[in-house]
Amino acid sequence: MTNYFENFPIINYGGRRVRDISRRDRFVERLQSDPYISLPYTIKDGDRPEDIAYYYYGSTDYTWLVLLANNIIDPYHDWPLSEDNFEKYLIEKYSEISNKKGYDVIDWLRDQSITDNIQYYYKEV
Repeated sequence: MTNYFENFPIINYGGRRVRDISRRDRFVERLQSDPYISLPYTIKDGDRPEDIAYYYYGSTDYTWLVLLANNIIDPYHDWPLSEDNFEKYLIEKYSEISNKKGYDVIDWLRDQSITDNIQYYYKEV
């Protein structure tokens, strides 16, 4: 693991020479070009990156690998929501547009005969 950080450049920060770990290495590029460098996993409802790190590596210390491999910078906003939280998000976001309340908003979004809601949904999400 220590070899990974050797590829990051050394920069001057506050008068000190430090490694710039904010840059991304070629790891993500290699993931896309070499299918044998990663293990496939389908996120299940409620899975967190810590759960996946523990499943594959036996420790939550490697959560950053799961996030890096999936090109996730902000786990609070980039990680998929659980089905429950996603429905709450949709209800909050589209209740005014649909003039519906609660789970009627979800039904409105699923209505294929109304093209305005589908276009708006795809544009925003």
